[in-house]
Amino acid sequence: MAKPSESRDLRFLNLVTLGDDVRKTAFVLVITLLLTAVAVAADTYQTGKIVKWDNGTYPDKKKMKPWIVYEVQGDSLVYSIAHKKETKPQMQPGETVQYELKGDKMTVINAKGKKETYQVVGQAQAANPAPAQ
Repeated sequence: MAKPSESRDLRFLNLVTLGDDVRKTAFVLVITLLLTAVAVAADTYQTGKIVKWDNGTYPDKKKMKPWIVYEVQGDSLVYSIAHKKETKPQMQPGETVQYELKGDKMTVINAKGKKETYQVVGQAQAANPAPAQ
């Protein structure tokens, strides 16, 4: 016959083991949710190509200021994008970029991995749509 203290110890061990199982399950669920969120976030970027860049201007109070305007070709549209105070090109024609479009803003990750937000200043139908990737 088991001593009362041994029985109490066994019950305590069963509760600890049950607690460990719950923690392990909760940990697995949290990791699964995090990985799913990362996968969904990664899917929002599209692949595009810098077609060309050109010097442009934008109004700032009473004078015009220079900026670089890039043309980014997506699947079926060419977007004209620019970033205030960018007066020297940071991307070159032919570079492949990743971009995310939200309203009139485009977040671009260039070939060097640098992430920058640009203003969409125009868009047009692509003459030669980019091949599906």
